[in-house]
Parts: sequence; C-alpha cells; structure tokens
Amino acid sequence: MKKSAELKQERAQKIEAQRALHNTATAEKRNLNETETTSFRALQTEIESLDGQIKDAEAFETNLRSLEGSQPTSFTPENQEQRNTPKKVFSLNRAIRSQMANGSLEGAELEVHTATVEMAKRAGIPISGIAVPLFDSRSVQMETRADGQTVTGDSGGYGGNLVATEIQPVIDKLRPQPVVEKLGAIFLTGLQGDLKFPVNDGGIAATWEGEDAEVANTKNAYSSKTMKPIRLAVAVPISLQNIMQSSIDMENYTMSEIRTIVANAIDLAAINGSGTGQPIGILNVSGTNSVAGGTNGLAPTYGNVVAMETAVFVENANSAKLQYLSNPKVRGKLKTTTQVDGYPTYLMAADGSVNGYPFTASNHVPSNLTKGTASGVCSAAIFGDFSQLIVGQWGFMDITVDNMSRKKEGYIEIIVNVFLDVLVKQPKAFTVIKDLLTA
Repeated sequence: MKKSAELKQERAQKIEAQRALHNTATAEKRNLNETETTSFRALQTEIESLDGQIKDAEAFETNLRSLEGSQPTSFTPENQEQRNTPKKVFSLNRAIRSQMANGSLEGAELEVHTATVEMAKRAGIPISGIAVPLFDSRSVQMETRADGQTVTGDSGGYGGNLVATEIQPVIDKLRPQPVVEKLGAIFLTGLQGDLKFPVNDGGIAATWEGEDAEVANTKNAYSSKTMKPIRLAVAVPISLQNIMQSSIDMENYTMSEIRTIVANAIDLAAINGSGTGQPIGILNVSGTNSVAGGTNGLAPTYGNVVAMETAVFVENANSAKLQYLSNPKVRGKLKTTTQVDGYPTYLMAADGSVNGYPFTASNHVPSNLTKGTASGVCSAAIFGDFSQLIVGQWGFMDITVDNMSRKKEGYIEIIVNVFLDVLVKQPKAFTVIKDLLTA
C-alpha cells in the first residue's frame, strides 16, 4: 500500500490535469469538447478512487502508530538510538537534494509541498518548483553533535587535535526591521487575479432651495484603482557541500534570511517604492498632502510637525490610527530639538511620541534626498493613517532549484519567486515632507 502522502501527491496531479483542461477551454471561450470531456471524467474517476485509497492509507497509518505506541519496547542499542534521534520536520536541504536527484519529494517535504500546492490551486496560482508557505514557522530539528574532548596543557600533540570545533549560530546581518504591518497596513493574502477597487470621487451635493424652487440633480463620479501581482525574486547560490552536509541548522537560517529579505522588500516598496517595475509607495504616490521645510531644506520644527497633522485633518482623513514615520536620523533630531527656543520641551516627548502621536523609525525612509543646495542630506517623514495602505500577497514562495548553471563551481542556485503589490487607498490620508535636515 502506498503512503497517504504519495497518494495525495497523485491526487493533486490529477486535479492539476483537470485544471489544465478547464483553463484551455476557458481561454478559448468554449466548453470542453468531446475528447476533453472524456479525459476530464476519467480524471474524476481516478480522483475519487484516490480519495478512497487515501482514506484507507490514513486509517492504516493511524493503526500502525497506535500499535507502536501500545507495545512495550526493551532496551536495545537500536531503539535507544531511535529515541536519541530527533524527529525531522520540513527540511529545505532534503527538498533541494530530491530535486537534484529525481525530482520526487518524500516525507515532510512532500506533505508541506502538497498542502501548499492545494492552497495555491484554490487561489489560481501556478507552482513550478517546491511550494512553501510564504510565512511559515516550520523548522528543521537537526541531530546534535557530541561534546568534543577537553584538552589543556598541550598544543595538540597529545589530544588537542581531537577537540571538535563547535560551530555556533551565524551572526545576523543588521537589517531594518519591517514596520508597515505594525503601523496598521492591511495585508491581503491568497489573492487570485487582479483586484479592482472602485473609488467614490464624490459629486452628490445638497443645496438650500426656496419653497417651490427646483433642485438640480447631482451624482457621484467613480474611478478605480487596481492591484496586480508584481514578481519579487531572490536567487541564492548554495554550495553542493552545504547541501550535502547538515552539521548545523544552516537551512533554517537560509529560509529565515529569505523571509527577512522578502519582508524588507515589502516594507521598502510600501514606503518608498518607485512604481517602475515595483509597487509605488507612500512617498512617491501622487495625491498625498505635502509640507515643505525650506528652499534648501530645514531642520524639523514644531510648526511643520503640526502642519503635517493639519493637512490630514483638512482632508477628513483623521482616524484613531494616525502616526508619524521617519528614519533614525530624524528621530535623533526630534529628541534634541526644542519646541520653543530656551524652553526644555522637545519635539519628541519622553514617551517617544511626537505632537501627541506615536512615532516609528525605519531606515527604509530615505535620508539621502536633495532639496536646493542641500544635496543628498535631506530626510523624509510621513504622517497619516496606515490602515489606508494595502499589501497584497499572491500566495506562496515558489522555490525552483537550478543545479546545472553553476555546476562546475560546485554551486546550485535556489530561485524564490513571490508575487506582491501595494496600494495606497486614499493618498490624502497621508502627509509627506522630504526636506528635513538632521545635521
């Protein structure tokens, strides 16, 4: 009897074949022809058969587990070794090795891939490589190494060479911490197709009229905004030796790094995306409120901090989630700049708030802008309602393994594709300033 995980993979392949038939007919704006209908029904029969086999296999596997748990075991070197060997869950290295060999996943890797593919199919997302949830906390439990012999008083000739070198966790690169989700941005996941948001641009008006005067008709005008998936890609070269050896938790670290890079890319796009080949962020979207410091930039003042707040309130965009966002340089300047000369009340209060609102610092907010003669030294800041910011995620990390391009160098490459977009629903809910001087 096949394992339930293998049967589930076969079932997923059958469903994918049905989807291909359906998509072909849909693309040509027609129903299934006779041949396609026959194939579709045959696949359905096979799927229903697999459903029964999966049910039987799962029941059998449950029986085996209960039997193993109920039987006493005597001490033997073999079962003691099994007790001491940690159970492994999803392993990126094993998944990659399987793709390098015969392309067949097994065990936990097959289960994660199959479950994620099922979710991707429901969202209409094609998966070409290994499917892994975009934000997943699964980890790999690796075998622990034995302690090395401790030797003192010699330089290695009498035992020092037997001491194992204990590899410690990698020291992380310092990166900005993602902030937009914490600020209140809305994350939409598992999307399929483009998203279209109708926008009410107003138009209906009430007028005071005389007792028998005719009132003029008014109506709202509508426009729309669209979110479309934009590809975010990461390519990571990994040595074959790294893949074949798993002496430390390097694969977990690699996956964590990839997820961190993706999260930072989302943050940067939401804040300062250019809109060219990438989403457009708050600092560059048209229609936001704008406050200027000076012709050649200006240090933060209480006046322009309040002006940022005022502009949002004038546009009726005030909400309970208003807050400031800038970079650490501006944060430092706010902490040392008084509201009024000679009076020890600073722009940033002791609790970290500014003008009564929360303040967040991120290095994704630029500090190298130019205004007049202030070249490359101006910082930006944002004030607004970050719930007006939407981040769309078209689902999952699609991991493809390329074990040929750099084969002579002893490398493989894993390519990760994620599809995302950012939408500022109401630009008037934000005020932007781009010429703050911090020196």
